[in-house]
Amino acid sequence: MIDAKRRHDWQLASTLVWITAEVNRDRKRRRKPFKPDDFNPCVTTRPAPAKASVEQVASLLGAKFTKANR
Repeated sequence: MIDAKRRHDWQLASTLVWITAEVNRDRKRRRKPFKPDDFNPCVTTRPAPAKASVEQVASLLGAKFTKANR
């Protein structure tokens, strides 16, 4: 329950900071707009997993991969 309140409070605070930053943003220096999550330390973003085929992974590991006949 305390964790939920902390997250809620950070969400409110990050929204206020986001509005202030977005209003004062120099659109020539920073073309990409801010997001509220940029100012919220409770939000963690995960990078998108890299797409690779089994053959590519095997070649990186130095192994040989042969497809099985079905």
